[in-house]
Amino acid sequence: MEVEFNIAGRILAKDGTCIISLAEILASPVAAGAANVAADLTEDMLAAYCKAVSAQNSCKVYVWKDREEYGNANVFNGGSDYEVVNEICFLCIYDCGNEVARETTDHWNEKIDAVI
Repeated sequence: MEVEFNIAGRILAKDGTCIISLAEILASPVAAGAANVAADLTEDMLAAYCKAVSAQNSCKVYVWKDREEYGNANVFNGGSDYEVVNEICFLCIYDCGNEVARETTDHWNEKIDAVI
């Protein structure tokens, strides 16, 4: 069984949209010493990072963590397929340092599609 993480974000500033990469989050003071890889980043760490960047830039910021667990899933013909069998998606949105949304779902959160 394999687990994949997709952690990223967007800064929606007045002068344009900037991409937030996993490397930027891991290099931030929020993750310093506590997180070396995507799996180590907690929802609280991501929310703190999102809040800080939002307050610093006085704009709306989205940060998400999508965890996909791959495994064998039965198909109708009796065989099996290797596909996503479990997914957990965390999304936080801050605007000027104020929390707008903080959600954890068992599927991809469509609100992310609005900014990617």
